Amino acid sequence: MRSTLLAVLLAAISMLAPASQASVLGSAQNWADGVGQNLTNIYDHGNSDLFVSGYTWHDPATYTAAKRATLNSHAWGLGWGKHLVDANGNDQMVYAMVFSDSHRNAEPVVGYAKQWLWNPVGKLKFGAGYTAGITSRADIFENIPFPIALPLLSVGYGRFTIYGTFIPRINSTLNNGNVAFFFAGYAFQ
Repeated sequence: MRSTLLAVLLAAISMLAPASQASVLGSAQNWADGVGQNLTNIYDHGNSDLFVSGYTWHDPATYTAAKRATLNSHAWGLGWGKHLVDANGNDQMVYAMVFSDSHRNAEPVVGYAKQWLWNPVGKLKFGAGYTAGITSRADIFENIPFPIALPLLSVGYGRFTIYGTFIPRINSTLNNGNVAFFFAGYAFQ
């Protein structure tokens, strides 16, 4: 539905644009259609996942001890998603999660993740990839949703996986950035 709406909007804009801009908009429309089809495929054909979050690490090199003492390290929360393993054995997922952020406020996130997986022995697997989505926080933009793109690592065994991501420092001010966030996932078959 969203990809169709985006396609209609891009098509309308492309009719008003000069020829050179129309080809760029057409490419954007093709890209948006492909993304929409991929997300729909994961949602329609993927296996369900339950996520439980639980720990946030604040880098002592970027936060004072006094500030870290006020921050929430117990990022408890729940989430649900669907994942699909592609023909190459790599994992793609769509998910929604809400958890307690560093200031004990509810932080929702909806997103997509892709991981390239390695299975060195039996059911043991390691993953590296990225996640992209939308979140909102009370301390950033006063809960106005904003996009995120972060690295994503994982270690799993069978249906159980531990995930970790890293929110880097974006400026040199003290008491911000370099935060690691960890959560666990259970894949239903």
